[in-house]
Amino acid sequence: MSIHVATANRLKDGVVVFLGYDGEWTRHIDDARIAQRDDDVAELEHEAETAMDVVGAYLIEVEVSSPEGRGRVVSPLVYKERIRAFGPSVHPAFAKKVVPEHFDPRADASAVFMNGI
Repeated sequence: MSIHVATANRLKDGVVVFLGYDGEWTRHIDDARIAQRDDDVAELEHEAETAMDVVGAYLIEVEVSSPEGRGRVVSPLVYKERIRAFGPSVHPAFAKKVVPEHFDPRADASAVFMNGI
């Protein structure tokens, strides 16, 4: 049985967001509400599609793991959704700043920024 989370783009600024357990939209996929049973999936889909502050809501398949020493880690199964969740597939120095530890662009990036700083 597959696990799903709801994703969309926030109307205010276009940022990728995920539906959380509290009914609010969050930028962090690890905070997303997961649905596994058919009735939970249907409820999650309905709530996402009727939300007024987002556009283009849909469900994505994910896998959930709990690495030792860390909380719950949610990872999309489809590469396109990984890009939406964790940032563009460009040099790590230009990626989103809110990413999982293993994608952290500050880890060992040595890049020249376009503005010269």
